[in-house]
Amino acid sequence: MSDRSELCTASKDENGPTTVQRLKTSFPEAEPRALAQENAVIATPQELLNTTHRLFLGFDSQKMSQIENETIHLALTSPPYWNLKDYGNPSQLGYRDSLPSYIKKLRNVWRECLRVLLPGCRLCINVGDEYLRANGNTPYQIIPLHAYIVNDIMNKFADRVVYLGSIIWQKIPTTRTTGGASVMGSYGFPRNGYVSYNYEYIAIFKKLGSAPRPPSTKGNERIGLDEWRRLFNGIWSYQSDKQITEEEEINNGIWRFKGARQVGGIAIFPDELPRRLIRMFTYAGDTVLDPFMGSGTTTKVAFEMGRNSIGYDIGFRGDNNDWKEVVKNKIHYYNLEERVRDSTFRLVTR
Repeated sequence: MSDRSELCTASKDENGPTTVQRLKTSFPEAEPRALAQENAVIATPQELLNTTHRLFLGFDSQKMSQIENETIHLALTSPPYWNLKDYGNPSQLGYRDSLPSYIKKLRNVWRECLRVLLPGCRLCINVGDEYLRANGNTPYQIIPLHAYIVNDIMNKFADRVVYLGSIIWQKIPTTRTTGGASVMGSYGFPRNGYVSYNYEYIAIFKKLGSAPRPPSTKGNERIGLDEWRRLFNGIWSYQSDKQITEEEEINNGIWRFKGARQVGGIAIFPDELPRRLIRMFTYAGDTVLDPFMGSGTTTKVAFEMGRNSIGYDIGFRGDNNDWKEVVKNKIHYYNLEERVRDSTFRLVTR
């Protein structure tokens, strides 16, 4: 790896800048990175080049045989919606699955995550409950996916993990009402309204066993007291009509950041979500796994923070019909010169 970083530092396109110079342009906030400061979450350009990102594009994460046992420091993901969105892949998980089948398939993924996760490390799952509209004899209701997933993991893997609670991430509501109104139900009178879901959960599990020894550079990752309070309190919030001060965020335990626009026609979580979890649960040089990587947000953020990553995705229908290009553009693949792209981003496709 050191040989590769030396090559990256010295190499230069005939008509362009060195890779490190390109990265300095792409990430000016990384120059220089102050040690032990609360905002020290962006790696230096040289640290970016010392990471490796293995992406398995077209692979089903229900069987991640390419990853050795107990080699992952953090698994974080947002699984596909249940029976809500067609990602355009006949092998996709969730769409047209029954709820028991959906939970069972997810269980296969969690089993693999726990196999590859190091003891003492975290599995973080971002999931929201779903509306089920009235249809014939089926009344309008909420499907508590978060509860189903947490209960299933604790029932099936209780000898391997403990549940450490869930963060509530409050965000812009995504409710779609048939009449175009901004409220759910028949407005105005008691018993006629429904709760709007403008939040999701981030369920946190810890694999049993002793955690890996921190690196000798652990002082670089020290989290200050105010940032610690913001990160480890249980509500993250985005409010479009009110500015929450830093003091309010600390005192009220609010996680406050915006949602993200779709990329390539698929829903994605915002960079800030994996950025905070990676900050909370890893050190520089650790490896992060996302078994449902989608457009590549987790890998993008891991790269920016000087972490290694592994991602799986079975594939989706992008706006330009080339979902692999959506991923490459997202993860900074084209920010690196050709001589080092494929040694930093190791893409395996089917």
